[in-house]
Amino acid sequence: RYMEAFGLGHLTGIELYGETGGRLKAPGDADWVDADLGTNAFGQGIAATPLQMIAAVSALANDGKMMAPHILKAYIQDGVQYGTTPQVLGQPITAETAHTLTDMLATSLEQEASDALVEGYRIAGKTGTAENPHGASHSWFVGFAPADRPQLAVAVLVEHGGYGSATAAPIARDLLLRAVDLGLIE
Repeated sequence: RYMEAFGLGHLTGIELYGETGGRLKAPGDADWVDADLGTNAFGQGIAATPLQMIAAVSALANDGKMMAPHILKAYIQDGVQYGTTPQVLGQPITAETAHTLTDMLATSLEQEASDALVEGYRIAGKTGTAENPHGASHSWFVGFAPADRPQLAVAVLVEHGGYGSATAAPIARDLLLRAVDLGLIE
C-alpha cells in the first residue's frame, strides 16, 4: 500500500507523451511470489522511473504531500506566459515522518562524505544501485535541496553506471551547482 501511495507502478501525469508506469507487483498478480513481499521492501523487483522517484521524494520535501512533477516551469502561448500549477497527488506520510526522513537522508549524505554534497547547502538524498533483469547495473541518486527549505528535486539514473555513490551522486552535485548558478536554489 505504501509503494502505491508513493506512486510506484502508476503514471505521474507528466506533460510528456509515452510515459510508462513502471512495475510494482502486488499480491494476486500472476507472477507474484511470497518472496516479493520481502524484496519489494528494499526495492528489488520494482521498476520505477526517474519521474516516479521525483514524485515520491517530493513527499519528503513537502511535509508529506506528494507533488506532481513537471518538466517545465512555464510556457508561452499566443504571447501570454502560463505557469504550471502545483498539484498535490496525495499524502502518503505525515509531516513529522517527512521531516524525520529528510533529516536521516541529509545526515547520511553528510556522514559518508557524499559526492552529492554542495558547499553551503544541506542536501537530502539517497544513492542506489539497481540491477536490471539482464544483469546490467544502474546507478541512482534522488534527492532535493536545500533540505531545510526544499526548492528543487533531482533524480539521476546512469545506465551501466556501477555504484550510485560513485557515478550518479557527482552528476547530481553538478546539476545542483548549476541550479545554484542559475538562481533556481537560493
